[in-house]
Amino acid sequence: MKVMLIEDNDSKAKAIYSYLQKKGVVASNIVRAKNMTDFAAGLQFDIGLFIIDLQLPSVDKGAATQNGKAILETIVKAGKANAFLLAISSYPNDFPDLREFYEARGCILANYANTKGWQSTLDSIIIQLNRNVDFDFVVFCALQEERNPYVALLEGRQVTRAGIDCFDVSIGAKNGTVVLMPKMGLVNAAITASLCIERFKPSVVGMSGICGGFKDRAEMGQLLVSSMAYEYQSGKWTADGFRHEPYQVGTDPQLLPRLRALLNTDQLLDELEAGFRGGKRPTTQVKPDLSVFTSGSAVIADQRHLDQIQVIHRKVGALDMEIFAVHQAAELSPRRPPCICAKTVVDLCNSGKDDDLHSYGSYISAKFMLKAIHDFFR
Repeated sequence: MKVMLIEDNDSKAKAIYSYLQKKGVVASNIVRAKNMTDFAAGLQFDIGLFIIDLQLPSVDKGAATQNGKAILETIVKAGKANAFLLAISSYPNDFPDLREFYEARGCILANYANTKGWQSTLDSIIIQLNRNVDFDFVVFCALQEERNPYVALLEGRQVTRAGIDCFDVSIGAKNGTVVLMPKMGLVNAAITASLCIERFKPSVVGMSGICGGFKDRAEMGQLLVSSMAYEYQSGKWTADGFRHEPYQVGTDPQLLPRLRALLNTDQLLDELEAGFRGGKRPTTQVKPDLSVFTSGSAVIADQRHLDQIQVIHRKVGALDMEIFAVHQAAELSPRRPPCICAKTVVDLCNSGKDDDLHSYGSYISAKFMLKAIHDFFR
C-alpha cells in the first residue's frame, strides 16, 4: 500500500519524505504529486495514506490555489475514502474556516511548523497502516536458514506485525513479504498461512525451503515444485493398524502449466545456482521437476515409517512438514490465492540425514520462487 505526498514545496516535501523513510516506508511506495494533474494520475495506485497540502497548483508551474477541498472530494468519489487522510499545512490561520469540512471527511489537520505534532500523527497512522497493509504476494519459510537467501538477494526491511515476523520486499513493481513461521510443522503453518492470507490479501502465496525425498523418485539436491500435496497422517487407528485417509489439495490448474514451462527453461539450474557461495553443492546437477508432496507433523528418519508413507500415493516424491498446510490454507480462504510451493531435497528421509545441502537447497528454492512470482505477475 502506497503513500501519496501531495505537496508542491520541495523543501517541505523533502522533510516529510525523509520522515516517512525513517519510519520504514520504502521509497518505491511514496508517490509524489506536485499539482492536481499529478494527483489525478496517482489515483491509479492503491493508496493507504494521502498527505495533503491545502494549497496546490492545478498544473506544472502554475500558481498554488485552495485545492484542498477538491482533493478531498476527489478521493472520496474515487472510492478511496477508507484511506488515511492527513493535511500538513504551513497556513494554520486557515484551519478555523476549513476544520469542519476536513474533519467531516476524516482528514486530520496539522501545522507544518509544529514538527513534533505532525510527526507524532504520522507515527500513529503508520502503525495502523502496518497492521492493515495489503501485499501482492506472501512467501512462507519454516526456518531462518530458508529465509536467509531472500535477505541476501533483495533489499527489504524486517517488520513484526502483530507477532508475525515479516521481511518486506519488492519483486519488480510488486510488493510482498517473506514470513518466518514461529516453528516448523503443520499446525504452525496452517495458522500462520491462514492469518497472513486473511490479513495481507495477497494475489499469490508461496513457500520455499528444504524437504526430504523418496528414494528412486527424487534425487539429493533436486528442486521439486508441488503439483499436489496431501497429509499422510490423517486417517483412523483400528485393531488392524492405521488406515490412511489422505486429504489432498492440488496446485491451481491455470498456474501449473506455467510452472511446468518455467521448470523446462533452458539452463534454469545454472541460473538458480548463480551467486551461491554458501557451502556444499550436490555432486551432480539434477533437473528440477514437478512432484507430489506429502506433509506431516513429525520428522521422518526411519525407513520402515517411510515405506508405510510412500505406498499411499504411487507418485509421491517429497516429504515435508508444512506444504499441505499452506496449500490448504490458500484453498479454504475466501480469496483462494494460487499457491506456489518449491523445496529442495536435502535428505532421503533415513538415518543418513545431515545439514550439508541445507544452504544450497534454501538458496535455489528461493531463487526459483522469485522467478515464479515475477512470471506470475507478468
